[in-house]
Amino acid sequence: MCAKSKDFISLLYTIDVAIMISTHTFVSVSFSDFKTKFKHALNTIEFKPTLAFAFVSVEFSFPLLVDIFREQQITLFGSSTGGEILFDTGTSYIGDKSAVVILTDIPFSSFRLHFLNRGKLSSYALGQALGDKIMNSFKHSSAIVGASGILTDGQALMEGVLSKTGNQFVMFGGLAGDDALFEKTFLFTDETISDDGAMVLVFDQNKIELSGMISSGWISLGAEFTVNRAVGNTVFEINGLPALDMYMNYLNVKEDDLPGIGIEYPFMVKNHDGTSVLRAVTGIDKEQRSLIFAGTVSQDATVFFSTSPGFEIMENTREKIISYHGKHQKADLLLLFSCIARHITLGPLISTEIKLASIKWRKPLVGFFTYGEIGNNEKGNCIFSNQTFTLALIREKRK
Repeated sequence: MCAKSKDFISLLYTIDVAIMISTHTFVSVSFSDFKTKFKHALNTIEFKPTLAFAFVSVEFSFPLLVDIFREQQITLFGSSTGGEILFDTGTSYIGDKSAVVILTDIPFSSFRLHFLNRGKLSSYALGQALGDKIMNSFKHSSAIVGASGILTDGQALMEGVLSKTGNQFVMFGGLAGDDALFEKTFLFTDETISDDGAMVLVFDQNKIELSGMISSGWISLGAEFTVNRAVGNTVFEINGLPALDMYMNYLNVKEDDLPGIGIEYPFMVKNHDGTSVLRAVTGIDKEQRSLIFAGTVSQDATVFFSTSPGFEIMENTREKIISYHGKHQKADLLLLFSCIARHITLGPLISTEIKLASIKWRKPLVGFFTYGEIGNNEKGNCIFSNQTFTLALIREKRK
């Protein structure tokens, strides 16, 4: 072999070859519409789908959806929602009572999907079980996580996972919704459906890179209060009063207004290290006069009511998107877990912050409005919160 040929071959081995994840997205407003668009996709796209994300209203029949993906042997990460989001070439969609889907060709060897019903497990123990699944999947992992169940303690679930993986484990996801009914939420895969479980999609971080950002912008409102009695994510007494009564009196609302209005006026919980997290009400117990939150509220915690400052939360998110894009410009697809409160508060203007992310990365963005979000903050720590814009970037690493 001549010297020039050897040099050329050597050059080929030293050049990184960009490998991209192929995707196809669509929105459906009914099951018949879904079947038509799914069939059309399989007949027209130039790749064989391996992994799909489907974020779907509780108006749909999940068993029928699951059957379709199972028949095609497509691994499915699915969640019921508080509203659906899809931004792609020619599509800017934010709606409800619909389904958004993204099909991908991420290699089966690059991911594992694990699903667990909670049964008698606490939220923390369920998180630990997920953590074990993660640690046994790949040497270097990252994960997309989802949980169903109105009473699920998102904070405890996340802490359970992190007890196995470490606090700076890269993980993004959200709690399932049910069109703001606060009755029953669902997770589903190509094999199962559950209204009280959790699942984790684990990536081989050596092959698939997962990264992302979170943004909130909610501000404290009025005086501070002390939580006198709480267990996990259930608060029984605040400032010497039954928690439900105290909450209603302060906001001048009725029992029938809850838990719906609790999404708009979450508690800002002050941590011992000076940081704070938001906790939204997702349920009430009229007999015990207690409030059930999406995540843990510790006994003796200092809490404030909080609210959106309006357009400022969009400006806050805009700055964070621009800053994060400046440091992480590559992605093959985007997943968005945005709190339902942002949709309620901003209305149609919610499209402003979502569209900016789509424009910056110029990649398909799918997501849903959640009842709680999990993601890594600017310090790299994985946290659970409410009221956040939580964006996950997925890309296949260069080979």
